[in-house]
Amino acid sequence: MAAALWLSLAVAGCATRPPASEAVADTYNVGQRLLLAEAGSGSAGGVQPYTLSASEVFRMPVPRYAPLPELPGLPVRNSLPPVTVCLNVVVDAQGGVQRSFPLLGHSQCGAGNDAGNGYLLQAADDAVRQWRFAPAAICRFDAGTTPAAPDDCSGAAQVQEVPVTLPYAFTFEIVQGQARVRIERTPR
Repeated sequence: MAAALWLSLAVAGCATRPPASEAVADTYNVGQRLLLAEAGSGSAGGVQPYTLSASEVFRMPVPRYAPLPELPGLPVRNSLPPVTVCLNVVVDAQGGVQRSFPLLGHSQCGAGNDAGNGYLLQAADDAVRQWRFAPAAICRFDAGTTPAAPDDCSGAAQVQEVPVTLPYAFTFEIVQGQARVRIERTPR
């Protein structure tokens, strides 16, 4: 039961991104993070969590290549208050992004409902279509074998790579005409 609960949380996107160093961008500050699931938000786009047996663990996908969004040429602006838009990112069993679609029902994602922010959703979508992951997997262990960690497949009798849907939030901001690009961590 505990494994099924952990998996439903993991697939809903409450894993952490690996820490990244801060990089300087030309004009825009873009923070991205995995979202925690909310009841009734449809944050996984109707995707059902995997159900695990006591001898199985779930390994989250790990980003291998995840460039930040780039905005199209816009009039020079000195400031833009933080605007957060969200996408569900569908990662296939090989670790490629199959597709993405707007996540509008999450409490942190309301700006995506504003038609004036469509260019931000498009910029995020253009970026995530380039992303590549080490795939998610369900790891099955022989009876009596215990995984080293909740998402460690070392020593598994079988590793089945599986697709997942991950909810991501992207926050765009311009501060005094300059900005940094940073990846924010989310608590487990």
